[in-house]
Amino acid sequence: MKHFIYIKENSQRVKFKNFLKVRGLPLWRNLINELEGQDVYIDTDSEDVHYECQKISYVTCYKRLEEHIKLEQDPEFKVSPALLMIDRFLDMYVKDEHEIIVTPHVTSPFITLQTIQSASEKLKEGYDSVQACTSHKEFAYYKNEPINFDPSVVQKTQDLEPVKLGNGAFFIFTKKTFKENNNRTGKKPFLYPISMPEAIEIDTYEDLKIARTWKND
Repeated sequence: MKHFIYIKENSQRVKFKNFLKVRGLPLWRNLINELEGQDVYIDTDSEDVHYECQKISYVTCYKRLEEHIKLEQDPEFKVSPALLMIDRFLDMYVKDEHEIIVTPHVTSPFITLQTIQSASEKLKEGYDSVQACTSHKEFAYYKNEPINFDPSVVQKTQDLEPVKLGNGAFFIFTKKTFKENNNRTGKKPFLYPISMPEAIEIDTYEDLKIARTWKND
């Protein structure tokens, strides 16, 4: 199993969020410390991250391609260049097309290695990929249309079919699945439910406040 992580120097919604303190550490260090002893690879445009990672024996860190940096900064490029970064990593470091690849995100500071390893077991059950998710038994709508309930009756919340929302804590797949689909999810993905605090993703200042409150930072 290899863990591939991309870490940005800056971000749009929360400036320099990967370096803000959460749980007493720069945000990015929470995940790296959790993965101690694992096979970890980092693609970064941060000189500080690159320098610090030279001191971590289980991490292979390399600098982001200039073309990928430009794509991230280009307002006309409407998608993340993350798939290009993953493809580069696979070509450079993964020979076995069946090796398990995990792309966890440093914006999920509470995710645990135990949860990731448990989720990866789903690949043995016939699924070709796994994504973290949160499961919600709520009355859900899409474009004003009910998704998981009959509007003609009043159902009990506990009887509703849960709605699952994708969570960026981690994606799990193999090189073969990625190359065939050019994506982190394949044709038969499993949505692996996670709960608080592992489900906390720091994308906004409100998320940052919640994460800090959880551990009283």
